[in-house]
Amino acid sequence: MFFVKVMAVFAMSAAIGVLYRIPRKLLIYASMTGVVGWLVMWFVAASGISSIMANFLGSMVVGLLAELLARFLKKPATIFSVPGFIPLVPGREAYTAMRFMVEGQYNDGVAMGMLTLLTGGAIAFGIFVSSTLYRLMRANTDYQVESRG
Repeated sequence: MFFVKVMAVFAMSAAIGVLYRIPRKLLIYASMTGVVGWLVMWFVAASGISSIMANFLGSMVVGLLAELLARFLKKPATIFSVPGFIPLVPGREAYTAMRFMVEGQYNDGVAMGMLTLLTGGAIAFGIFVSSTLYRLMRANTDYQVESRG
């Protein structure tokens, strides 16, 4: 069953890549970025850590992987990051929040809506942190010290 989930995440990332017209030879990299990010999120959540932290760590991995692939393949990082972040989006939670609201279960709806917002914020913060970390690492490796002599 787990293999089916991984293949579904791969197919979803590939479908998003096709929608965004990612070049065919880069589609496998973009799809694998989505799978790696989802696997990190899944394993962290399965270990008992909150889903918000799991999504944060998954989005950090997607962001760093997208930046590394962009550097090695000399393409924009967006090509790899957009299909990578889509599997992390809390669509089921948003649907459940709306369903609770429609059914009149307002307390449950607000709680699920807050979880959805916090998860989305964690994904956005993971994107920010991964991009900042990559830029800092790259700035430190590109920096050359002049010798005074």
